[in-house]
Amino acid sequence: MTVFAGARRAARFMSIAALGAGLAFGAAACGGEPEIDSASDASPAPVLGEDTDRVQLTEGIPFDLRTGPDEAAALSLKITGYEEGDDPAVVIAVDSGAEPPASYTLSLGDELKLGDDTWRVSEIGMNGDAGPGSATLTRDEPDTGGQGDRQE
Repeated sequence: MTVFAGARRAARFMSIAALGAGLAFGAAACGGEPEIDSASDASPAPVLGEDTDRVQLTEGIPFDLRTGPDEAAALSLKITGYEEGDDPAVVIAVDSGAEPPASYTLSLGDELKLGDDTWRVSEIGMNGDAGPGSATLTRDEPDTGGQGDRQE
């Protein structure tokens, strides 16, 4: 009988050890760093979703913006700096390719005329040493002289 009792103890020990090892490997597989999809980082300043009326700029990375009725012309936008203070501002360089780039210092809510459209600074994110900052430009609705899409 002692042989069978020893065998049962050994079998019980082995099953408990296997269960413990399985739990340890399962926990290790669930932990760790999250996977990063490098394809999502390919476009540093994307138009968010399908919305062509909103552009997010990332500091130091140029973004080509199509302008005009046929959208054949392109402007290169790039955040080149910030001004801190009571009214923070972002400095955006606009390069049309034909002349030296123009530089604009814009606060939150300021407007910028690019091609046929007016863009408003809707967000400014200054990260300091933590990483690059960003700014979001939102295309304003064209002024239709009060004859917009209102239905009464």
